[in-house]
Amino acid sequence: MTDAPANLEGDGGLRWQQAVISAIVPQTPRIKSFFFELSRPFTFRAGQHVDVRLTAPDMYQAERSYSIASAPHSQTGLELVIERLDDGEVSPFFHDVAEVGGHFVWEVADGGPLLLLGSGSGVVPLMSMIRDRASRHSRVPMVLLFSARTFGDVLFRDELACLGCPSRWFQSCSRAHP
Repeated sequence: MTDAPANLEGDGGLRWQQAVISAIVPQTPRIKSFFFELSRPFTFRAGQHVDVRLTAPDMYQAERSYSIASAPHSQTGLELVIERLDDGEVSPFFHDVAEVGGHFVWEVADGGPLLLLGSGSGVVPLMSMIRDRASRHSRVPMVLLFSARTFGDVLFRDELACLGCPSRWFQSCSRAHP
């Protein structure tokens, strides 16, 4: 997310910061409120918007602007109300993948232990974390619990077996068993 230029100490540019989802509240069948805990203070004026940037494991980035629904002096975090657009690039991530407590990113320096939970293509950002951990020879304890419809639908199955990481990984098939 970016701070508004007026909030910066004289540099006139925008700064990105990480956020953690603290709550998700369904408003209608297609609209949810997402409450974020920010990594540093963020002041804004009523009616202002923020830019949200998501980065995929292949480093592709998508950005969208969302109006802020929370009051400027709210103690409940930053609230963004996001409508799910079926052909959207960012809103389906929020509606179908994002979870409370989920970090958008993880780095080895963040430590652990980590319990990674994924289903279907939801394992993609987790695989980025697993690969990063392996490439840095990290000893951060990590367990992956992964579900797919069938054994043939288990993404990265061979790579996980070859990497020998995370320390443990478990798969479950919801429609057929191996």
